[in-house]
Amino acid sequence: MRSLLLFLGLLALVFFIEVNVEAGESFSKNIRWKIKNTSWTLSNEKDFQSFVHTLGLARKKGACKTLDECLKSEVANPMYASQNPSNLDLIYSDCADLPYVLRGYFAWMNDLPFSYPTELVAAVSLSKKESDIRYSKYGNIVTEKHFVKNNESINRVLQDVVDSISTGSFRTNPERTEEGRLFRDTYSVDIDRSTIVPGTVVYDPNGHIAVVYEVTSTGQIHMIDSHPDNTLTTITYGEKFPRSGQKVGAGFSRFRPFSVENGIKAPLNSELPGYSLLQYSAGPFIFKDKIVSFYEYVRLKLSDGDIIYDPLSEFSDLMDEICLDTKYREEAVNVALKAGMDNREHPTVLPKNIYGTDGDWEAYATPSRDARLKAIIRGTKDYLKKVLNGYASKKLKIKYEGDDLVKDLRELYQKKTLACTVAPTPASSINLDTVIKNVFQLSFDPYHCAQLRWGIDDKSCSFRNWYSAEQGLRNRIEIDYNLKTDYTATELPDAPASQTEKLDLSFDSLLQIE
Repeated sequence: MRSLLLFLGLLALVFFIEVNVEAGESFSKNIRWKIKNTSWTLSNEKDFQSFVHTLGLARKKGACKTLDECLKSEVANPMYASQNPSNLDLIYSDCADLPYVLRGYFAWMNDLPFSYPTELVAAVSLSKKESDIRYSKYGNIVTEKHFVKNNESINRVLQDVVDSISTGSFRTNPERTEEGRLFRDTYSVDIDRSTIVPGTVVYDPNGHIAVVYEVTSTGQIHMIDSHPDNTLTTITYGEKFPRSGQKVGAGFSRFRPFSVENGIKAPLNSELPGYSLLQYSAGPFIFKDKIVSFYEYVRLKLSDGDIIYDPLSEFSDLMDEICLDTKYREEAVNVALKAGMDNREHPTVLPKNIYGTDGDWEAYATPSRDARLKAIIRGTKDYLKKVLNGYASKKLKIKYEGDDLVKDLRELYQKKTLACTVAPTPASSINLDTVIKNVFQLSFDPYHCAQLRWGIDDKSCSFRNWYSAEQGLRNRIEIDYNLKTDYTATELPDAPASQTEKLDLSFDSLLQIE
């Protein structure tokens, strides 16, 4: 009798589960990984694209602010949020972790295999470890990877990703395809709408990573990136993502599908549709018989037909990005000030290379961050020149229904710059227009006072001799990890590294600001 009751109870439970599943009720995913689908398929890749696309759009609209919030939001993650188990930990990611955390979470939800590198060495020598593989001159080589096994906890896997992955994990030669377990997790893709899709990784060789969530009909690449405070932001591809040689592997890449059905097998580069090394070409880049810059080429190639520029909307987005980069610079400067760096004795010489070093300079200096800020300001000014000239000459298709484009852009600029402020000291505040006009005066040197860090000439600040000596370095926009910078304050002004002319990045003349 007891056996009969037990059987009937189990039968009723099965019936209850089937009815509720048919009714659309969801059940939590097991925290333990189960690899039921041993190979990544085209269908999986399409679903991954949709997953990233939806999450990115939701972040853009403000539905969530952190990766954890987005993955646990029904709006940002309608495919899987309802399946998150109650014992799923807070999901953390900085910029380098983001591609792997998104890919890993998706693989777990879909019972797919997942791998990530855990050990790398600089490619220059397998026996010589560079002090920081994030900036290795010749890229890196993966020497060890982890392949997730059945019953591993998603919490442990994602934590191990955070502990293992850095931007150096992406600094590998895209032409190489290691056999067996050590295959490159991503592969370089062609500049085409069919290959640069949601989920595409974009690697900045100066130490940043973003993930594409949308390519618009006008060829704009919208991306999400993550930060140490776990916030997600939305940005647009442009000059602040510099190019690199092939050995370093910057630029666009997608995750390589692989199988564990009969051992670990991954397709070679030549077997992957869309694989290309074009982005590492020295050029020239030609579109419709016209030589264009690489960044113009990318947008023209990704445009669905002729580009129709929307200057007010696009300029607004670009100004928001400049503001965001300025705000993140403020956070970095404040960290140095809080650590009391401006009260310490200045070293007698600068690091061998100010962009790639270690110790206090690496932790508190901002030369790379400042170069990115200058690059996006330069790119924004170039964009304005292009659309204003194209509008006046009628050589570009422009979406604008007003009577005075310059006036409307000027008013937009003034609105955006007044709304974006930073506070060099508790008693002072400057707006974005001041930052832009003084961008070459902003000190990257962590030993300088708050005023000099924001380009405010204050005679009470220490190490003003270094501030004057570093002007040539501040004039630089391009980051060069091979640049020799280990000079004294007396030697520096005459050094080759300092022989750079300062550009005019002000918007005043373009927008007729008096």
